Amino acid sequence: MKTFQKIVGYLLLAFTYVSLTNCTTDIETFEEFNDIQNIDNQKAGITKLNVSSVSANGDDGNTPANTLDGNLNTRWSSKGRTGKYITYDLGSSKKVSSVKIAWYKGDQRKAYFKIRVGNSTSSLSTVYDAKSSGSSGSTKQLETYNFNEVNARYIRISGFGNSSNDWNSVTETEIYGENNGDNPPPSGNTPYALLGLQNWKLNGLQGSPSNNDYVDAIPNLQSYTNSNWFFVENNWTIFQVWAGSDTSSGSGNPRMELRELTTNGNSNIYWDGTTSKEHSMKWKVRVDRLPSSGKVCFGQIHDKTDKFDDVIRVQCQGNANQTSGSVKMRINGYVTEELEGGGKTVGNFNLGEEMYLELTYQNSIVKLYELNSSGNRIKTIFTSKKASAKQNYFKAGSYLQSMKGKSYKSSDYGRVAIQQLDVFH
Repeated sequence: MKTFQKIVGYLLLAFTYVSLTNCTTDIETFEEFNDIQNIDNQKAGITKLNVSSVSANGDDGNTPANTLDGNLNTRWSSKGRTGKYITYDLGSSKKVSSVKIAWYKGDQRKAYFKIRVGNSTSSLSTVYDAKSSGSSGSTKQLETYNFNEVNARYIRISGFGNSSNDWNSVTETEIYGENNGDNPPPSGNTPYALLGLQNWKLNGLQGSPSNNDYVDAIPNLQSYTNSNWFFVENNWTIFQVWAGSDTSSGSGNPRMELRELTTNGNSNIYWDGTTSKEHSMKWKVRVDRLPSSGKVCFGQIHDKTDKFDDVIRVQCQGNANQTSGSVKMRINGYVTEELEGGGKTVGNFNLGEEMYLELTYQNSIVKLYELNSSGNRIKTIFTSKKASAKQNYFKAGSYLQSMKGKSYKSSDYGRVAIQQLDVFH
């Protein structure tokens, strides 16, 4: 009797699938179909994973968030056969074994793509390659792409156009794997674990706030935390630095700041901002306190050469030792001080206010964007004139400004908090 019931069940499932793939699907039918498809996955201990945020390196107004709304009539689209991608952040590392993708006009053409995964967006590995073979070209429904189980936080679909034109268009994406105690996020209440700092080094300090030495690369960053300078508080990494602290030979201003490295974390990275390839840093940041100068830099693009030095510094300006209220957002560095004759105010924000920002460099143009909670661009804050720096890297943290010659005072320090930090190349 049980065998007969199973056969009937499978026949009904097959009939449902055929019916759905040969009709126009509304949202309720789509959800019911997914529920049926997910039964076998649940029996095998595989579940649909929650996506913390989604972003892309371009769109035509059809935004990345559309791929997570459960609606096959909305989509993300971006034109180009190279360098176009959409990235899903799971929030922490999970065991991932398959991705389901529904393609716009998926029953009329094949989409060419790769699925790449990793725990850092600057260090991704290909787990599914359909750059040449493409999708089925026979359905608008979700298509399943299985691969060997891998631990990953970020899932990226890289597009290479389709069999009809250069567009990459995804209507829905679902990611599957294990989401249980067998796969916890990185252990330890450390900045390294919170931010995923595999490809960063910390320019900072050793000693006490009143007596310290500058260190270009804090050793053992994976386990490092310090209650004075660099620690986790309420799920934010805190960067604190005092007036009078030691600093590098090239600057009179003290800092507690992360510097981007190559993907394996073994050496300094230098990338070219003059080409058509977009380089991007996204960071969720909060400025809590200003030093006696009233100025703190919390993100920048730096160049190796003296000509450009700080290509751009994203910083704020307020009152001495200010801890609340409104401050000015300022753009300093080569793109304003050299190209526009001085630093530039581009808006205001409140100390303690959470901000999600993106800094990009492409075709010699630097841009700063405001992002929504999903990591999508909602406002262009600043666009530079052309600056041809070719040996660049990103930095983020607390870098005090106009503090040269200041003496230590326990009440004179800058404090910045960062909750998320990602680079894209």
